[in-house]
Amino acid sequence: MSRIVAVHGVNQYDPARGPDEAADRLGAAWARALGHNLPRPLDDGDLDMAYYGDLVHAARPVRGQGAGDDIDRFSDEAVDAVLRWGELLGVRTHEAQGRVLAPARWIADAVARRYGLDHDLVRQFVARFFPDLLAYLHTPARTRVQQRLADAVARRRPRVLIAHSLGSVVAYDTLWQRTDLKVDVLVTIGSPLAMPDVVLPHLQHPGGSRPGSRPPGAAAWINIADPGDLVAVPQPLTDTFQGVTSCLSTGIGAFRMHKAGGYLRSVATAKAVLPYLDRAL
Repeated sequence: MSRIVAVHGVNQYDPARGPDEAADRLGAAWARALGHNLPRPLDDGDLDMAYYGDLVHAARPVRGQGAGDDIDRFSDEAVDAVLRWGELLGVRTHEAQGRVLAPARWIADAVARRYGLDHDLVRQFVARFFPDLLAYLHTPARTRVQQRLADAVARRRPRVLIAHSLGSVVAYDTLWQRTDLKVDVLVTIGSPLAMPDVVLPHLQHPGGSRPGSRPPGAAAWINIADPGDLVAVPQPLTDTFQGVTSCLSTGIGAFRMHKAGGYLRSVATAKAVLPYLDRAL
């Protein structure tokens, strides 16, 4: 029995390792980061990672073989998602539609200019985030990803389910699809759950495209977001979802704003999970 089951975000495919080994390696890194502000480090077995990087990587929608992280070879669906994201962040996306050869790159650069960020870093982020997101939302991989998380929760019976980025979408869907699964608290970090057009209408919960609510298997739901996180938009999550116990704002620094490690090392995350861990910690 693990006290924590974790589910990662995008760009975690590890071609050098099988799913079990990749899960162990990533889970160990998360445990080290999460233990940073706890009274003592987590023990081996305290955190179990539900790994799905291989599943979404295999299902990524791109133009042409080997396109992978090539922002200029995005599928039409991926380009449309980037345009919708740009609109949400205040970019005039109509200037990119029909006028430029690489609209996804154009939007990435426009977002970088608007928020004073490094252009290459934003391009890399866009190239990695959207293909994984769409592979989960719009391909048969979705069912297999949810099954991996459901198996981990059923096997480990954790008190805490902590989910980063796309992982928060996986966790939300899975807890609604499998209402027999129970956790004391769902902790979402850097979550895009409320993102209109791109994510929100595609969530698997009663009510379809209408705003959702806390899954019945989660006794509490804590959401943590950097106010400058370009993925955790719009904020706060309580404007979109009912039953969120609390929304916490924490700065994790510059373009680290969406990285799991920054969130896991934050005092806000430590305070969110500590009440649900054994007193011995």
